[in-house]
Amino acid sequence: MNGMEGFRLLVTGGGSGIGRAIALGAVQAGCRVVIADVQAQGMEEVVASANGPGEITPFVADVTDAASVSRLVEGCVARLGGLDGLVNCAGILHLKPSVEVSDEEFERVLAVNLVGAFRVTRDVGRIMLAAGSGSIVEVGSLSSFGGFPGRLAYSVSKAGVAGMTKTLGAEWGRRGVRVNALAPGFVHTPIQDRLIESGEFDVKAIEARTPMGRRAEPEDMVQPTLFLLSDASRFVNAHLLVVDGGWLSMVGQVDRFSGVDPHA
Repeated sequence: MNGMEGFRLLVTGGGSGIGRAIALGAVQAGCRVVIADVQAQGMEEVVASANGPGEITPFVADVTDAASVSRLVEGCVARLGGLDGLVNCAGILHLKPSVEVSDEEFERVLAVNLVGAFRVTRDVGRIMLAAGSGSIVEVGSLSSFGGFPGRLAYSVSKAGVAGMTKTLGAEWGRRGVRVNALAPGFVHTPIQDRLIESGEFDVKAIEARTPMGRRAEPEDMVQPTLFLLSDASRFVNAHLLVVDGGWLSMVGQVDRFSGVDPHA
């Protein structure tokens, strides 16, 4: 993505997975990046892996703590002199039959995935609205569009992210701040690998269900995100960009035209 040299960007959840890939891709594009995560260890590896004309700074922060988020945003402004972009990647996944989900488990997922994203977006939004410009990218999910059995809290949180994206994009757009969301399909991350190892995910079934025949790599999310952040998408607002290899378009695998051998 050209034209992003010096772009001032905050990426939450930047210590691993999609956030890590986006942060490294942004550095390659020339951005000045602050990554935030709850642990320093993963971010140290990201900083060591950065390669490009941009720069990257780690910041330990907890999106479930309002004071921690305030310190994070203040630190970004002190380090970068302002913010041009935000990517909210911080998130957790929870799998359990819905009737077994406790209040605490439900609230914890929403605290990170939805309330945490709102908190960072609100505080960064204040900076951007005062400047009259900025681009925010939330991270949604396939669960932003429909039900996902066994993932009640996660699905509710990501449906909420979709609603937040549309509301804030509609509210802030005429003031120069765009709010969009990236909606990834199944992405090859350490969390997914652990779920596959534990038997929670069936990787062959996922790949068979995906028209492109594979899971995404975290790097597949980089250019779509940079597009949403950049002036290349200057008239894209309140939109959920689905990057799922065609998953949502696939109605079913019922015959030979699906391209999948159910007995393979």
